Amino acid sequence: MAAPQSTSLAEGRAQFEAAVRPVLPRLYRFCLALSGDSDRADDLFQNTLIKAYANAASFEGRSDLVVWICGIARHEHLEARRTEARRRGLFEQFVDACASAFGFGAEDERKSPEAMVIQNEHAGQLLACLQTLPEEFRTVVVLCDIEELGYDRVAEILGVPKGTVKSRHARGRARLRVAYEKLVAAKPETPAREEEEEST
Repeated sequence: MAAPQSTSLAEGRAQFEAAVRPVLPRLYRFCLALSGDSDRADDLFQNTLIKAYANAASFEGRSDLVVWICGIARHEHLEARRTEARRRGLFEQFVDACASAFGFGAEDERKSPEAMVIQNEHAGQLLACLQTLPEEFRTVVVLCDIEELGYDRVAEILGVPKGTVKSRHARGRARLRVAYEKLVAAKPETPAREEEEEST
């Protein structure tokens, strides 16, 4: 397919839709190949079209439209992976910080497979407890401890005084600890643990 002129992309939404419609099946297949998952492929597909529309004026017909729009999809995919990896790393740091504060988890960085399983279980429990916090506390805990933003920046984002952010952060962490301890206390012991105790 010959590359359309830049005006066919930049003149308006109708022209943009008409220009990209022939390449949509190929674009979606490319998004699916990148994502390996239909839900993620749908998100990537939509994000790519939004980004392509926003940058339509930059397409000057010097390359094939498929190459141009698939390049946008690849860039969006890589950005999403970097963001996901960053958030996962920050959440792991958050779990490690809670492990130290709450007194669970292995200190050795070279964790055994068993320790990793336990840590993942704690991470799941912490996330469940985090969801139970009132929004005002949950938001501050996420911004401060997972996104690693300072009090000044969080105050700016939320439009509240810095002192309010500090108070909500402290109270949110305290509530998180209470919720976690209640969850652990309510969790029944595993059969293996019970058999071990019976044998002693």
